[in-house]
Amino acid sequence: MQNCYMEFAYPMSTLRDTTESFRFGTKAETLTRLARLIRSATLLPLVFFTAREWADDRESCLRRVFSHTWSSGTLIVRSSCHEEDGILASNAGRFLSCLNIRGTDELTTAIETVFASFDGDRSDDQVLIQPQLNNVVASGVVSSHVPESGAPYRVVQWTAGSETDAVTSGSSAVCTWYFLDEGKDKVPDPKLAAIPQVVAELETLCAGRPFEFEFAISADPRPALFQLRPLVGVHEKIPRERHRRAVADCRTRARDFGVPGKPQTAGATVLGVMPDWNPAEMIGIRPRPLALSLYRELITDTVWAESRFRYGYRDLRGVPLIVDLNGLPYIDTRASFSSLVPLSLNEDVARRLVDYYVATLRNEPWLHDKVEFAIVLSSYHFATPDRAGALVEREVLSADEADMLVNALRELTIRMIAKQGPYEQDLRAIRGLELRSIERNGHNPSSYIRALRDQCRRLGTLPFAGLARAAFVATALLRSLVETGTLSQQEADSVVTSVPTPTTVMHDDLAHLSRAAFLRKYGHLRPGTYDICSPRYDEDPERYFDWSVTSPSPADGHELSLSDRQLAELNRELEHDHWPVRAHDLLRFIAESVAAREFGKLQFTRFVSEILLSIRRLGESRGFSADDMSYVDLSAVTDLTGRFYRDRHRIADAINQGKERYAITRSLCAPAVLSDLADLTSFTSPPGEANFVTQSRVTAPTADVAAGDEPKASVAMIEAADPGYDWIFTRGVAGLVTAYGGVNSHMAIRARELGIPAAIGVGYEQFRRWQREPVLEIDAAARLVRPAALGIGERS
Repeated sequence: MQNCYMEFAYPMSTLRDTTESFRFGTKAETLTRLARLIRSATLLPLVFFTAREWADDRESCLRRVFSHTWSSGTLIVRSSCHEEDGILASNAGRFLSCLNIRGTDELTTAIETVFASFDGDRSDDQVLIQPQLNNVVASGVVSSHVPESGAPYRVVQWTAGSETDAVTSGSSAVCTWYFLDEGKDKVPDPKLAAIPQVVAELETLCAGRPFEFEFAISADPRPALFQLRPLVGVHEKIPRERHRRAVADCRTRARDFGVPGKPQTAGATVLGVMPDWNPAEMIGIRPRPLALSLYRELITDTVWAESRFRYGYRDLRGVPLIVDLNGLPYIDTRASFSSLVPLSLNEDVARRLVDYYVATLRNEPWLHDKVEFAIVLSSYHFATPDRAGALVEREVLSADEADMLVNALRELTIRMIAKQGPYEQDLRAIRGLELRSIERNGHNPSSYIRALRDQCRRLGTLPFAGLARAAFVATALLRSLVETGTLSQQEADSVVTSVPTPTTVMHDDLAHLSRAAFLRKYGHLRPGTYDICSPRYDEDPERYFDWSVTSPSPADGHELSLSDRQLAELNRELEHDHWPVRAHDLLRFIAESVAAREFGKLQFTRFVSEILLSIRRLGESRGFSADDMSYVDLSAVTDLTGRFYRDRHRIADAINQGKERYAITRSLCAPAVLSDLADLTSFTSPPGEANFVTQSRVTAPTADVAAGDEPKASVAMIEAADPGYDWIFTRGVAGLVTAYGGVNSHMAIRARELGIPAAIGVGYEQFRRWQREPVLEIDAAARLVRPAALGIGERS
């Protein structure tokens, strides 16, 4: 069958709108009106009629379809109900469509099936029949604005292939292209070249009203439009000119960070939301001002670099790690990668290494959450010599320089884990952390918050940063033992679980401690460690815990059992590489350092929680809510004078400024990895490459944890998980999916400990699609997640 266009058959009843002015109607009416006006796209011919017309004279309705030459081919029968595609509600996908229909009998059955999917008396609702488009090479959905925020980015979700419903059904990997008018020429795929023109023409026809449409690309250079509907509940919250200025400001800030300068090395940088200290996971990609400023002051302004210098890395003190693009937190990877170069290497070698690391991330951005395992050589392990040899093959280093790097990393790593080394010093410091050492100042709570912040940095986040570094080193060592065949993956997992962690202890405590004792120990935790609006465990315990739990989880770990052959082989490798430790000592360090990092989180977050609690109380005493205070930069709180009315005025001003700034932040979209300034006006978000945990498989209902769904026996969906979500594991979750997080993230560790199949860091777009599925299957061994709910027919 040949594709045919612009041949429309009108219903027996006359259309109400016969003028050239465009307005939305039912799906069929909208397409019919659009066909008379649009020039940049094509529309398939169609016939539509109402349920009443079908009931009164179905033979006449069928004759109207078969009077067209295109009816001899494959047809599609689609709903055209008054309850869908409306101004107030789209009900997208609620009613059925039937594909691949041929002949009178199949068409009759399909029409009856579609009408039967309507609710109640739908005598005025319609079905439409069209030829099914042939030779499709790509299809998707385009929104004129970002549906969540109303920001003026055009959002194109598309997939290659012949399945025209692949995007809407969620059955295929989907790419997403965001572009502003200024970036419309940066097209990610030639097949999408005509889309910006279609959007521009429809925006004129719709007189600026937000809309979305479904399309397919075939042999015709113009896209075929299947559907046009209002984008319900969306409006531009920021004037377009104000948004343009904000984007221009982001470009200026990003350009300024691209200027080379010591102590950083490399001539350029790449910005990312996850390569180091993972702000996407810990505070989210659009944190409110208080969360962002607190995270920066406690970790990424100074502490991160001071800790690395203490551990033997290049001195980056004085260089902030986070680049703030109007509230979007990005990691400066040039600073991050420079800070992971051993201090003993000379300037020239360091520069070439960091140049290579940055260039690799620019060329392979999907590695942004795996940089220390796939790009950067930051510690010594049993695969380090081979990886250093690869740098020689790529002409990054000479053979002698590669040996220098290997030796420097070996010395750094051995020093790190040695008796009285920085790891043991940090572990002792975190164990001695005492919150009660600070006395409250009733007259000036600002001074109390300053003292909390300073002590948290000195005794909390600084030693924690060291423990986190040691845990990364341990994980790399363990992975290398699997790569070299010394251990299987299951044996490597048993190393990690041989030492009890705070999670396993929490399970045991929930079963054995009284409610009061349990909350004294864990009550400071909260989902969203840096989020003042997130209730602590002890503020809303019923939300988080099932107090009827009686069966304890073992808290003494699992016995680590390796064969004499494996231990002997590992000892030979250690002797060959001149390690001053034996196999049992190394394996114990690996297990204990991972547990120590989690213990460090439990300890320093007591200070973070107390800071947030104190800020909330300060706000309440001046008439402001926790939500109000979430818009205040931390410096606005710590700089208060203690004079009630003057401070109240300053807080009010800070709240208003923060809300205005956050409105801009919410309107901005940018890629997870920003390697080109042009990415701020046009970028593609590829399908997420998930990090799978365990070898298990599960099929279970989804639970949107942030929305309050009960996660028990469900696949817990958590966008940006952090330690405060530990409570979900006491509820018996069946599986876990997160938008952000890496193979060594908090939630990955938790899932691995408990044997829960998980897909960590699947990407925002994929996460949102799976979040809408009622049932998901996670097959971690096969590295896949797919919708598992079964239904009849396809949804339109």
